[in-house]
Amino acid sequence: MKNFQLNQSILKGKKILITALDLEQQEHRGIAMYSKALIHHLNALGAEVWLLTQFSPHIKDLKKLPTQTQTIIFISRTLDALEQGKVRYNFVGGKYHMLNTIMNKVRPFKQLLIELIRRPRQYRQKQMKRFDLTEVSDNPNMRTERLKYLQSVKGIVCLDNIYTASQIAAILDKQKPVSLDLDGFDAFITSCPLNLRPLNVPIFIQTIHDLIALEYAPHNENMRQFSHRLQACLPSRRIFVSTSTKQKFKQYISFSESNKKEEDKEVSLIQPTSLNLPDFLDAQKEISFDLPPSSQIMQTRIENDSEKILNPFRYILFNSSVESRKNLLFLVKSFIESGLGNEGIRLCITGKLKEDSYSKSIKKIVVNDPSIFLTGYVDESTKLELYLNALMLASPSLVEGFGIPVLDAACLGLPVLASSCKAHQEIKNLKDFNKIVHCINTLDTRRWASAMQSIASIYLNNNKSKAETRIYRLSRFSKLSREISLEFQDALVKLILTN
Repeated sequence: MKNFQLNQSILKGKKILITALDLEQQEHRGIAMYSKALIHHLNALGAEVWLLTQFSPHIKDLKKLPTQTQTIIFISRTLDALEQGKVRYNFVGGKYHMLNTIMNKVRPFKQLLIELIRRPRQYRQKQMKRFDLTEVSDNPNMRTERLKYLQSVKGIVCLDNIYTASQIAAILDKQKPVSLDLDGFDAFITSCPLNLRPLNVPIFIQTIHDLIALEYAPHNENMRQFSHRLQACLPSRRIFVSTSTKQKFKQYISFSESNKKEEDKEVSLIQPTSLNLPDFLDAQKEISFDLPPSSQIMQTRIENDSEKILNPFRYILFNSSVESRKNLLFLVKSFIESGLGNEGIRLCITGKLKEDSYSKSIKKIVVNDPSIFLTGYVDESTKLELYLNALMLASPSLVEGFGIPVLDAACLGLPVLASSCKAHQEIKNLKDFNKIVHCINTLDTRRWASAMQSIASIYLNNNKSKAETRIYRLSRFSKLSREISLEFQDALVKLILTN
């Protein structure tokens, strides 16, 4: 690929559409963080970024209202759907809350049935609804933390159930992507593999995070559907979030040897960190002041409420979704074996427990052990605080596409105890991370228990104050996250601008 000298306007004039599928989810986890980074950095490079959502709220109930009134209500409903992670309708007014709730729960199933019957294979320009966010800058949804990424977005394109239609098409015997006419855009970038085929757009890029749905049967995804989504990446340029993912894709999907032509249409890159420093800190070249904890979970509310708080540098952090491949049950058992709970060290779990059997087995242990702390899903500022004040991060995943929590911790200088999967090994080999990331196989809880004791002992016996440790972590993170962001931008520019 050619080398391009980066500047803030190198992509000026490029109108780029990015998929919002993972930003539509109620929990913003790994791929949503990647989507936000993609939006932010493309905008920083001068591109005009648009977002493609399948949230396209119906406005049939408004047809007798003036057109401009209909438009502002449609925009309001779309932004609310992105804020809530679902489309909500107030069918019969606020007084009848229970009826509204029932109808909102029934509607998605009705919509799915409609999509199964009509199964659209092509979306035309006339089916798109779009609006420019610069014209609604005073909308209250634009000021919420969850939608902060919209500050870097020019406008939103709504295509009703486009992602649902593509997933239905992907589950059929024969792989046939859903096409959409994107005339007027210079590039279309997906934030994960999708069974889509854009028409009338010069550059099509798909992002491939992992092949976990093919490698790990308990993963909650249809294997044929996911395979078809990966096959839909073959005609596109490709972003791989790790070298191990790229190798697996070549081995199981493309079956191709590396050649110059192939190399020019794909790139392996390290995605930017997911932790967001406050704006006043992010602007500092050198950070020399503290950011002490202020969230509720680190503030004593009543004298005998110690089970509901965390003390700085007295907990091990687990920051992932709760599912079997994340191996949380193994971590819980290892922590209990370590005996650290008896020394006032806690295990902090930010993943939200589900209603499945795996979460229930964890809950049985947790309810009887006050040293294990469940936060549920946390906002971005609380997540930063949890990382800054943790004793160590634990990531015992059986398999990962990359492992962004490990990268975040390594950039902070926060000790990491991680499984020995290839993705974690790849992070360990970056920068100076081999001094921080400790990869141990997950075959024996006793080895992990011993490693936890060892890492905890090293920190608890050092002479740095809590404030000094936080300042060091902030300063280190600021420097390394900038380096990684520049490398990310460089790789993006090369992929977009190389003919």
